[in-house]
Amino acid sequence: MNLPTGGNHSAYYTAVTEADDTLEDALGHIRARQDDGEITPAEACTERVDLLERHLAECRQLRIRHLGASS
Repeated sequence: MNLPTGGNHSAYYTAVTEADDTLEDALGHIRARQDDGEITPAEACTERVDLLERHLAECRQLRIRHLGASS
């Protein structure tokens, strides 16, 4: 995997990596709540979709902020 280099690319890569880690933690919490019977599979699915949509929006904003890309 080719990693971005340079100031903005490095900051972007770091920010996206942190966002990915946060997403993984949140998904783990949803799995645990579902496994414990706190939420139904359908509720877990809805929460996962919400998390993933927010994650994608955050990644788009990070790309714009760090790389100036709007697409």
